[in-house]
Amino acid sequence: MSLERVNTVIEDFTKLFYETESLALKQGIKCLTTTELHVIEAIGNHSLSMNNLSDKLGITMGTATVAINKLSNKGFITRKRSDNDRRKVFVSLSKKGEDALTYHNNFHKMIISSITKNIETENLEIFTTVFNQILENLKNQVEFFKPDVITNFLEGDSVSVLDVKGTPVIKNFFAGMGIKLYTELKIISNSHRVIAIKTPDGEVVEINTIDAKNLVVVKKDI
Repeated sequence: MSLERVNTVIEDFTKLFYETESLALKQGIKCLTTTELHVIEAIGNHSLSMNNLSDKLGITMGTATVAINKLSNKGFITRKRSDNDRRKVFVSLSKKGEDALTYHNNFHKMIISSITKNIETENLEIFTTVFNQILENLKNQVEFFKPDVITNFLEGDSVSVLDVKGTPVIKNFFAGMGIKLYTELKIISNSHRVIAIKTPDGEVVEINTIDAKNLVVVKKDI
């Protein structure tokens, strides 16, 4: 089977599965979006800090806060500040949220049972083994593409700039080297004090690590 065929099968399955999930949601819990239901699923039977929730969902704290505000207003979420650190907010499901989670879990059991009923157990075991390997490979790629400051990458890595932080002076400093959004750089060396990078024009420049930490990048080569 070609890689194009694998890609098509995964895309078609994902699209159809979430379309079915959306239709089931409209019949059962009309006031929730699919995204909001996935937030409820991520919380589950736990009490999570907002940091833990955003990490679990792979979204920013701002996006998580917006979702939690909406779910709280709809009565699906309860929030409580930590007794030890008042800056920390923990979220958990209300009774209404638990009912929504039960509905969602029952849907998943029903749909999985339905779409696998004509497939032999041996073939399902083969599918599970192969798909688990695909998931593991995908997790590795997520880690690969995760943005980070350039000082956390290694000698020889090629990276692309996603953000230039800092004051206007710092941004102008990097702009003077031709470093801006989506600029591709190659790390020549990286020590605790200085990082050497090759700029787009082929020049090798050394930047102290304090300034370099203003460059948020993602690994370019696979």
